[in-house]
Amino acid sequence: MTINVKIVADKEEEEERRIEVPSGDTYENILEKLGINPVEVIVLREGKPVPEDEEAAVSKNKEEITITIVQIVSSG
Repeated sequence: MTINVKIVADKEEEEERRIEVPSGDTYENILEKLGINPVEVIVLREGKPVPEDEEAAVSKNKEEITITIVQIVSSG
């Protein structure tokens, strides 16, 4: 399955990628492939947060999906 990935670091910085995800891969696997620390982001699918251990390549009648990875910004 093809997954369109939109990575948002802040309001001004976005990056888009397309990746192939084998059946059984989780969102955590995707983050690992992209070199992203899962503690620092929230993964959204169709605008809703998804658990990192959920299988990503599950979709009803779709050959591709879009997810958004939003970096959590913290200031102290």
